[in-house]
Amino acid sequence: MMTETAVRESLRSELLSMSPGLSEALYEFWVPRTNERADVVAIGSRLWGFEIKTDRDTLARLPRQVEAYSRLFDRCAVVVAERHLDAALGLIPSWWGAASILADGDAPSFRIVRWGQANRAVDAETLVRLLWREEVRCILASHGAEPDPRASRASMWQLLLGTLDLGELKSVVCQALLNRGPSPMRFASRRSSSCEVSA
Repeated sequence: MMTETAVRESLRSELLSMSPGLSEALYEFWVPRTNERADVVAIGSRLWGFEIKTDRDTLARLPRQVEAYSRLFDRCAVVVAERHLDAALGLIPSWWGAASILADGDAPSFRIVRWGQANRAVDAETLVRLLWREEVRCILASHGAEPDPRASRASMWQLLLGTLDLGELKSVVCQALLNRGPSPMRFASRRSSSCEVSA
């Protein structure tokens, strides 16, 4: 029986080797406004979220994970043990992708069951909450909207929502995440100390 750790590592490796537009893939990625953490998130010019369900898991949490991920990620997919496949397909939207986990030798591989489509309902207010205070300030400054130094992160998020359209917001959020480096990315409460976010 494959462990979730083995599946995550194989999925990360496959995503980065097969998708040249992706720059990084992280584990346990925090989803704002929820208590959910996506098992694997791939970052390039957009965010891709993946939920893994091995033989040891149930699908009890999948409906609320679907709701949370669908607010944030440009593409979403479930990666499930074969025994979960039919039930999982009944719980995810038609635009989500799906793959089954295959046990091949020492490492799992994957069978694509359904290719995912672009999410047309990313919520900008959820997306912007991935940004740390200093990142928001730097992005605003680079777009000619220098905030008050005493402004709260919440007020700057609102200002940013009024400054950038959704496509621009997706780009700057992904760039900010990549600029942090791999280790602290998933921790939304940690602070960035320099203006490294490009316009």
